Amino acid sequence: MSLAPVLFVHGMWADSAHWNRFRRRLARLGLDTHAVTLLGHDAPQDFSVLRHVGIDEYIVQVQDEIAALGAAPVLVGHSMGALIAQKVAETTQLRCLVLLAPVAPHGIRAFTMSTALCAAANVTDAVMQRPFVVPWRNARYGILNALSPREQTVVYQSFLWESGRALRQVVTGAVRVDERKVSCPVLVAVGSRDRATPAAVAQRIANKYDAEFHEYPECCHFLSASRAVIDEVSGWIITKVRE
Repeated sequence: MSLAPVLFVHGMWADSAHWNRFRRRLARLGLDTHAVTLLGHDAPQDFSVLRHVGIDEYIVQVQDEIAALGAAPVLVGHSMGALIAQKVAETTQLRCLVLLAPVAPHGIRAFTMSTALCAAANVTDAVMQRPFVVPWRNARYGILNALSPREQTVVYQSFLWESGRALRQVVTGAVRVDERKVSCPVLVAVGSRDRATPAAVAQRIANKYDAEFHEYPECCHFLSASRAVIDEVSGWIITKVRE
């Protein structure tokens, strides 16, 4: 019996390489994995693309990737990628859905002091809908805060430019998802030290989908740095695809 493929969707400032550690772990478990690089994130980056794409275009891109797979996949998204994944799950058959440090859709109270501080430096970029990178100070505070200084530097140096239009849609809660149309099993995972998606916000997202909820002590928004997260999420996926 062939197992469902796994499709990964990265978040802001990243590309498909964000998932390399996850993909190696799942490959050892015998799963076929795929990872999207969202529009405008290929190197060298095309700023003319980044100025005109946003969440809507990313959603269509992921839907097209799933259609090309020819089978209902496990869909895994991180942060903005998890918001995209939620919307895709509303209209697309999936084996299961994994939301890591997810951005909240419309209707979930997500504003906190820490989320405001994460986005504060890029408010103008959102208003102007122009490409941007999160400043080092904000990234270190809200996204990378539980990593070692060396890990923080390495990850930040890999950050790409992101769509200001996508940021505007994220911070304004523009993406609506009808949870009644999400019929597959869902897992929501978050770090207890995540300041971009605080655990309380992630819990509300889990409640929306009647999802399993895992909170990881001493982990931040950048969950892919944690071996425990990779092992436990991979174990959840393999259990679901074998049911």
